Amino acid sequence: MLSHITLIDFALADHLELEIHQGFNVLTGETGAGKSLLLDALSACLGERSDATQVRYGKEKAEVIATFAYQANSPEQTWLKEHELEDHELENESGEIVIRRVIFSTGRSKAWINGRPTSLTELKTLGRLLVLLYSQHSQQQLLDPPYPKRWLDRYSGLQAQATQVKSAYHAWQKAAKQYQSALDAQHTRATQIAQLEQQLEDVEPLLEINYQEIEQEYDRLSHHETMMQDCASIMYALDESEQNLLQELGNVLRRAEAQQSRSPQLEQVYNSIVNAQSELEDASATLRQFVDRQSFDPERMETLNQQLEQFHRLARKYRIQPDELIAQQAIWQAELEQLNFLDNPEKLAEHVAELEQTFLNDAEQLNDARLAVADDVAQKLSEQVKPLALPEALFKFDFQPFDTPNAEGLSAIQLLFTANKGIPPQPLARVASGGELSRIALVMQVMNASKADAEVLVFDEIDVGISGGTAEIVGRLLANLADHVQILCITHQAQVAAQSDQHLLVKKQQTDPASSTILVLDEHERIHELARMSGGVEINDTTLQHAKQLRELKFSSKSKLH
Repeated sequence: MLSHITLIDFALADHLELEIHQGFNVLTGETGAGKSLLLDALSACLGERSDATQVRYGKEKAEVIATFAYQANSPEQTWLKEHELEDHELENESGEIVIRRVIFSTGRSKAWINGRPTSLTELKTLGRLLVLLYSQHSQQQLLDPPYPKRWLDRYSGLQAQATQVKSAYHAWQKAAKQYQSALDAQHTRATQIAQLEQQLEDVEPLLEINYQEIEQEYDRLSHHETMMQDCASIMYALDESEQNLLQELGNVLRRAEAQQSRSPQLEQVYNSIVNAQSELEDASATLRQFVDRQSFDPERMETLNQQLEQFHRLARKYRIQPDELIAQQAIWQAELEQLNFLDNPEKLAEHVAELEQTFLNDAEQLNDARLAVADDVAQKLSEQVKPLALPEALFKFDFQPFDTPNAEGLSAIQLLFTANKGIPPQPLARVASGGELSRIALVMQVMNASKADAEVLVFDEIDVGISGGTAEIVGRLLANLADHVQILCITHQAQVAAQSDQHLLVKKQQTDPASSTILVLDEHERIHELARMSGGVEINDTTLQHAKQLRELKFSSKSKLH
C-alpha cells in the first residue's frame, strides 16, 4: 500500500507531501491543473522513463520519495529478502519500502531502495510488484489478438500454466534446432572423419621414417663419387703426402714448445697449436673410418628416392613442408578422436521427441483448462457489463485450433460480443463501437485487477466517454474493488468521485513560476468539488444538493457489484 509520497521541485510541484489512505482515492481538478502530477511522480519512482522536463523550471534537480507498506510473506517482502534490502528486525513482519528517485536537469537520474543505490531494472521489477497502472487508452488492448487469451488466463489463474507451456515449447524448439544442427554436423563430421582417416592412412607408412636422416643419406649417395674424391684429397693432405699437414704441424709445435716458457703469450700459442694438432689427428682418424665404411648401394638409393618422393607428394597435397608431415599426423589424430566424441544424433532425436510430447501434453491440459472456464468467465463478463447501459450484452470465447501448435498453445482465442438480443456474437473488434469498447475495457480491467498481486491499482481517466448512471456504476465497481486493494483514480466524473474514500484536489497556483498543489478535501470541500464537476463554474443550491445526493449514495448503497 502507498502510504506517503513527497515531491520536491517535480514538474509544477514545489514541495508537496501527501498521506494516501487505504481504499478508494480519487484525484480531480480543472483542466490544466496538473492532475497527472501525482501519477507521473509515482511512475518515476517505480523506474519508468524520466527526463529533464520533470525538473521544476529554474531548479537543478527533482526528487520523489514514495513509501509503501507491505505485509509479511508478500511478494515484495520476498523480493526484498532476495536483494538483502529488508530490515532483519522486521523479518516475518510487515514493514516499509522507501523508494527515492532524483532526476537532474541534465537528464540523468539516480534511485535508491531503502537507502541503497539501485538500478532502474531493479526498480521496475519491484514496481511491478507494488503498483499496476491502467490508462484511458487501455481499450486499444482489446483489439490486440493475444489480449483475450491473456486476459482469460490472468482472470482464471492460468498464467503459471500458460508460462509452463511457453517454456516447454521453447525447450522443444531449442532441442529441435540442436538436433538439426547435429544432423548437419553429422554429415560434415562424416566427411571430416573420412578425410582425416585418409590423411592418416597416407602418412602411416612414413611414421617410422626420419625425413631429415633419409634426406641427408640420399644426398650422400647422390654425391658419392665426388665425396670420396674429396675425402681422399683431405686424407692425403693431412697425413699421406711427403709434406703433410700433421708432419709440418709437428715441426711447428717443437719450435713453439722451445719458446713457450719465455712469455705467457708464447705459452698460449703453444697450447693452441697442441689443440690444433689433436683436432687434426682426430679429424684424420674420423675421416679414414668414414671412408672405410662408405660404399655405393643403388638399391638403397632407389628406396630413399621413393621415400622422399612420397614425403614431397604428400607435402604438396596437404600444403605443408615435408618435414612437418609427422607432426601434422599427431594433430590429425587428435582431431579424429575429438570428432568421434560428438553427440549422437539418434539420442538427440529421442530427446526432441520427449520434449515435443511434454509440450503437447502441457498444451492440451492448458487448452482443456481454458475451455473449462471460458463459458463461466464470459458469463461473468456479460453480467458485469450489462449495468453499463449494455443490458443485452453477451460475450463468448471462440477457440480455433492452430494449424501448428505454438508457444501460445493449441488454439487461437477470440472474444466474441453482441450488444443486441437475438444477434449472434461476432469478433469484438468488428462489431463494438468506441463507447462500447471503452466500457468493456473498463470492466475487464476491474475484473482483472481483482486478481492482481499488486496492492496499489492506478486508473488514469479510464472512465472517459461515460456519464450519468453508467458513471455511478463504474464508481461502485471501483469502490467495491477498493475493499481489497488500494486504488488511485484520476476522474472527470462526479459520480465516480463521489464513491471514493479520499478525495484529492489538484489546483494550479499562479505563483512565479506557476505551481500545482494537491489538497486533501474534507466532506464540506468534497461537496463543493462534486458540485463543480457536476454543474460547471456556477455552483448553486441545486448543484450542491445533487452533490450531497451523490455522496449519500455512497453510504446508502448496500449492494456491491462482484
